[in-house]
Amino acid sequence: MKDHRIADKLIEQRFEEISKKTDALPKTQVNYIFVTDTHADEYLLKDENGKLTVFEPEDTVNDRINQIAKHLEIAVNIANKNDNIDFIAVGGDLMNAYCIKGKEHVLSNLHRSVAPLKNSLKPVLIAFGNHDDNAFQFLNPNIPAAEREWIISDKDWKEKVTDLFPGANREVHDDRYEYSKYYYYDLKKKRTRIIILDTMDCRRPFDENGVVNGEMRLKRICYTDQQLDWLVNRAMTPADYNYIFISHMGIDSAVNSNRMLGGETLREIIRAFQSRSSYSFSYTDINGEEITVNADFPESISGKILFYSFGHQHSEAILYSEDINLWQVATGCENMRGGEGEGGSDASVKWKILNNRREGDETETCIDIISAGTEVCHKFNIGPGDDAEMPYKCE
Repeated sequence: MKDHRIADKLIEQRFEEISKKTDALPKTQVNYIFVTDTHADEYLLKDENGKLTVFEPEDTVNDRINQIAKHLEIAVNIANKNDNIDFIAVGGDLMNAYCIKGKEHVLSNLHRSVAPLKNSLKPVLIAFGNHDDNAFQFLNPNIPAAEREWIISDKDWKEKVTDLFPGANREVHDDRYEYSKYYYYDLKKKRTRIIILDTMDCRRPFDENGVVNGEMRLKRICYTDQQLDWLVNRAMTPADYNYIFISHMGIDSAVNSNRMLGGETLREIIRAFQSRSSYSFSYTDINGEEITVNADFPESISGKILFYSFGHQHSEAILYSEDINLWQVATGCENMRGGEGEGGSDASVKWKILNNRREGDETETCIDIISAGTEVCHKFNIGPGDDAEMPYKCE
């Protein structure tokens, strides 16, 4: 294992600098630590015939897991010591999902890497990523065949991952589906609701033991209609609350390398809320019933959508979406292999590939602290990337 003590010291000093800056901001700001795309378990490598069958050396995997755990430990310690940090958010892809050693092996590596998060005195809110169900490998025909029992089901994700972390008992999921990977969490003192969206809402059926018993392949990358129905009629109901959105991916395909089904509808819902107007859409639910959703946001609403945080791209983008008056911000990747991701599909979005990562100094980690407010938001980076002051236009 490499000695990261110098880097740890520099990272902690950077946290202290940022804490002084957030202390000077209005007390109404919502401040949170954001980390994403740890990809902590094993990568498959190509053998001499070009097939993905060779696992990384065990020392390489252990070094990565230990490094991620150490960085998260520093983040937790700083969050615990600073009253102005409201929560820790993880933007998904905790695991890598190229592993073909089975469900329990993958979960064991995941638990080792994120174990420090269990010591947080602040809520830990986790979004679900496209790698997190361990079925990502089915998208690649060159990867060896896997067993159905290896896939991490919605039941597994809730009971063996998110339920283990502080704040889980206050997460409010969809009452129509107890294993929904989308939910909200209220910061009551700041009248702010944190909404965690699920960009991989595939709903694979599973049995009482959490074993997937339906289609194994990933069908789509989407915000389902039921999730968006929940968003309108359950999550975004307090008229006097502000909102922060956190997801693995951005709102729609304009800021993702993948096409987002439902993304256009999500954008229209946000637009209607921000402009105090209406938007309607219809869908057929799982029982075959035709549902019409009326998103009606009257002038009497006093709340605002403050911010949208996401990961997935392994690169940084600081994007103001003028049409919906919202900052969408992606950070890089906590995994040292980060910086190799693609930019967004929209060429007009300025992506910064964080390929200047170095072990041994503060750039070996990649964590953001977000301070979100009604008038201005701030992004402070630990590691590579840019700080940003993000004001909102006067309305």
